[in-house]
Amino acid sequence: MSLFGKVEAEIEIKASAYKFFEANSKRVPNLLKHAPNFIQSVDLVEGEWGQEGSVMCFYFTFGKSINIC
Repeated sequence: MSLFGKVEAEIEIKASAYKFFEANSKRVPNLLKHAPNFIQSVDLVEGEWGQEGSVMCFYFTFGKSINIC
């Protein structure tokens, strides 16, 4: 059984817009260092790291379960 939906959160960050963009677009593998309690791993499914149109699979913790996105 699968569940499809949308997860939203609002957080305050202490970084410039440029650094935030770089971390979320070009340095995705480094997210594991910044949020190890929430993001278990990131796999590249299609394309290249940091390139537009690449497809990634995130394994993250939400509540008490590990989810795949």
